[in-house]
Amino acid sequence: MEKEYLLPTKICDIENVDIRMRSYILTKNVFDEREKAIRIFNFVRDEIKYRFDYPFTKASETLKKGYGNCFNKTNLQIALLRSAGIYSGYRVYLIRKEVFKPIVPPEIYELINEPTVHVSAAVWIGEKWIEADATIDYELYNCIYRNMENWKYGEWDGENDFTLPEKFIVEDQGIYSNIDLYLLNPPKFWNEKLLKEANTFIEGKIRDGKRQDI
Repeated sequence: MEKEYLLPTKICDIENVDIRMRSYILTKNVFDEREKAIRIFNFVRDEIKYRFDYPFTKASETLKKGYGNCFNKTNLQIALLRSAGIYSGYRVYLIRKEVFKPIVPPEIYELINEPTVHVSAAVWIGEKWIEADATIDYELYNCIYRNMENWKYGEWDGENDFTLPEKFIVEDQGIYSNIDLYLLNPPKFWNEKLLKEANTFIEGKIRDGKRQDI
């Protein structure tokens, strides 16, 4: 496997002290690479909540904030994996923007491209790439996506792909070691006002979902 899948990038700042410490805490006393990857997956999926943020947010910043979108969560996951010495890359998809319909206001939904870009982590284990999409945390799934067709939530075993539902995938564009050029592009429409509006919308939907469970 090429060394580039272990290296830092401007956005994937694996040498940051907080990234290194978190990776160490998650993987200490674990000698099996697969188990290390699973622990990192579980942390990123459920401890880093899905919220909207700028794509150019560094992994260390996402860790500090405790939230992010697919770009941010994947970037953090890869930073933690690489810090643990595990080869990992960015799997890039074009997907149907329909996935965002339950979690953004209608006026923001109209601004999203069709198709739009989705990114997840691919981990090199057992001489093959295995996808580990940590985008949707349990809270978001349970309160919003649980009763929608095709959506699932389960344990990742480190042996089989854990992916976005196939229904929403338009094109698999492959696995890359570095997507900084894409992430560093100026946001097409996001600004502080729209990020706040979108995240307030998600939090309201989650509150509503929790009330229904009472």
